Amino acid sequence: MKRLSLIMLVALSGSLGACKKGKSNDTKDDGSPRTNTPVALQGSWMYGNFSMTEYWSQNPADYLGNAFELAIAFNFNADGTYEQYFTSGTVSGAGSTYHQSLTKGTSVVNEVDKTITTYAKSAHYKQTRNGVTIEQRDLREDEMTKVTKYGYELRTEVNGVKVVYLKLNGEGEPLVFQQRF
Repeated sequence: MKRLSLIMLVALSGSLGACKKGKSNDTKDDGSPRTNTPVALQGSWMYGNFSMTEYWSQNPADYLGNAFELAIAFNFNADGTYEQYFTSGTVSGAGSTYHQSLTKGTSVVNEVDKTITTYAKSAHYKQTRNGVTIEQRDLREDEMTKVTKYGYELRTEVNGVKVVYLKLNGEGEPLVFQQRF
C-alpha cells in the first residue's frame, strides 16, 4: 500500500503538471532554475506496473483490458530541460478509464546531495472513458505542482540495465526507472 501511495504521489506531482501538445516549451530565456544534466542521467527513464487481473465482458470474445496499468517516464535533456509522462488505466465492470499527462519544465541536479528538483512550466491532461475523450486541456498554473524534489541513486542491474532509483522528497520506497533510448 505504501508503494502504491508513493507511485501516485510521484505521478500526481508531475502529472498535475501534465501534456502540452503542439506548443514548444521554450524555457531557455525565462530565468527558470536549471543545471546541465549529468551525462549519466540524460535520456529516457521509465517505470511501470500492472495488475495480474484482466477483465472480459459477458461475451468471452470481448477483452476489456487489464485491471490496472501505470507508467511514469522522464526524459532528462542535456540542457536542463525535462519532460515527465504519466499514464494510468483501470477497468471495472464494463468500462475502461485512462488518464494521461505530459509535464515540461527545467531541472536542477545536485550530484553531491543526489537530488533532482523539477520546475514545471507547462502541463496537459487527457482523460478517456471507453475510448471516448472526456477531458483534454492544458492545466492552469494553480493546478500544477510547480516544484518537486527527488532523491536519486544511479545503478546498473546485474543484467546490465541502467536504472535510477527515485524517492519523492528523498523518503519512502524508491521507484526503479529503467533507462530507455
